[in-house]
Amino acid sequence: MDQPTNKCPSVIPRSDIPVARASNDGNLEVRPFLAHKLLGSVLPSSLASLAWTEARPGKDVALRSHGAPGLLIILEGRAVLLGRLSRKVEAGDVLTLPRDHEYGFTAVGPAGLHALHVTFDGDPASVAEGAMSLPQLLARNEARLQTTLNNSFFSLLRRGGIDSDRKRAAMRESLRVFSDAFQTHLFTRQATCHDDEYAKAFGEHLREELGHNRLLKVSGTPIIAKDAMLRGLSSWFCHQMIVLDNAEKAVVNLVLETGAYYMCTLSQPQFEGHEAQRFFDTHAAEDEHHKELSIALLRDLHPRVYGRLCAVLDKTWNMVDAMTQRLAYLIELDATSS
Repeated sequence: MDQPTNKCPSVIPRSDIPVARASNDGNLEVRPFLAHKLLGSVLPSSLASLAWTEARPGKDVALRSHGAPGLLIILEGRAVLLGRLSRKVEAGDVLTLPRDHEYGFTAVGPAGLHALHVTFDGDPASVAEGAMSLPQLLARNEARLQTTLNNSFFSLLRRGGIDSDRKRAAMRESLRVFSDAFQTHLFTRQATCHDDEYAKAFGEHLREELGHNRLLKVSGTPIIAKDAMLRGLSSWFCHQMIVLDNAEKAVVNLVLETGAYYMCTLSQPQFEGHEAQRFFDTHAAEDEHHKELSIALLRDLHPRVYGRLCAVLDKTWNMVDAMTQRLAYLIELDATSS
């Protein structure tokens, strides 16, 4: 079926909107509209973001808060609201959620609780064309993550598809190509940085990552080690460390560490007891910290800078998506070759 476009009306089933897998509450399902290609393209994301939310029947939803004000429009079901205001809510009610206000639910009814969460990310009176906020940029990063988690590579990992020594070897060889390039990426970023604040954070990251590529021992399989497309895609990230400014470099790192955390976490069970296990264990433990290093460097920037950084973020996710899909192709190709 052809991908729907915004040139004519489209009907998007709720099930087609990817679930946000980063949620730490298994009793709440969140489907951000920005994670769907078409919905994300038509939303005025400089002002608001939308997400379907569903609380499981009979399950409590722990207290949570958001860095921007919003509304929660109850579409179906009933529950008891928790927080500074405690009362029953049901279909037809609209909850106002102040910035950083903690709220949750208990006594969720047998039909669950279905709601539309509207988050107001900017001030409509002051938002200028091309302007964004850091919460919006991070929301965009999360949305692009959810889309990428559905590509061929992450789908292979989620279904436990690295299930043979041949596939594990092929994945190890493929990742080594990128991991070697990532070492060059880190050294190039450090060598071209002359801002003390950025240099300190970049240097910490470099020291923690130094030599991690050697945790992936390889035999030099020509079909993978010499794959021109994989090598070219991997080198793109190194080139960005020459042409981008420091904030843009931090965004590239934000994307890489976000994707790497999920890649390593999903890979861990499939490499347990194998020689590459240490590589995945190390990155699963450290990548969240490296992601936070990038976020810290992106605080208190001008709204128009965030707008510019969003374009860098999207371009970087496009390259991550292309590179990981090439990984999936090489893993499957090598596994079926004689």
